[in-house]
Amino acid sequence: MPTFRIMSYHINGCRTAAGQIDPQACTRVIRSQCPDLVMLQQLGSPFGSASLKVLSEQTGLPAYGPEEEGACAILSRFPLHTQQEYSLGHGGRCLRADLDLGGERVHLFNLSLSFDPWQRRAQIINLLSERILNNRSLPCATIVCGDFTLPIWGCGQIRLSEHLTRAKQPLWRANYPGNFPLWGRDRIYFRGQIRALAGSVVATGEARKASPHLPLVLTVESCENRKFLRLKPVSGLAKQPDPVCG
Repeated sequence: MPTFRIMSYHINGCRTAAGQIDPQACTRVIRSQCPDLVMLQQLGSPFGSASLKVLSEQTGLPAYGPEEEGACAILSRFPLHTQQEYSLGHGGRCLRADLDLGGERVHLFNLSLSFDPWQRRAQIINLLSERILNNRSLPCATIVCGDFTLPIWGCGQIRLSEHLTRAKQPLWRANYPGNFPLWGRDRIYFRGQIRALAGSVVATGEARKASPHLPLVLTVESCENRKFLRLKPVSGLAKQPDPVCG
């Protein structure tokens, strides 16, 4: 059962909590946690098309995803496959990729939703549609990370809970705003045979300055998630004659 360390981090366009452009602040936070996967939300445009490339070079992790303003992207120590970007409507973004590790496949979804409750409700409906998350071609364990913008009982909360299980780690999950966290705006959900062994909200002094969002870090274990078909016994087959040796 392979384990890996995953971080979900809304980097706010590499703007610090004080509003200054400082990509090195975010990369120092990432490097301090030694993650295998970093799910980035809200890439910025201050560095033009090189913003994701800069983060990749400074963290030493290969990048996957579009280099666009407001986009979601992934930094990964492991190769990722089957990248696909979705629009959730009203500016909502979603990036999907597959991770193959230790003979197991895990579907990854990284997203950013609107703060407007009615827009967010429509985006969650799109996310849970057969076109995206409930696509029958995605049978393996699934991790969904990102900025859900949800307060405790936000619009869309019940629908999400019907399809996904929110990671039980960390126990205290408030991560926004960074200087005085009040609710868990950034979240990690699971579906299938996968669980969190440990987790935390990174609330160091560096993290509080680097972005208005504190990153989440989980150590995740993926279990055997392949499905096997049961074969029904077939009756009435004629017995084959014994082979004749010449």
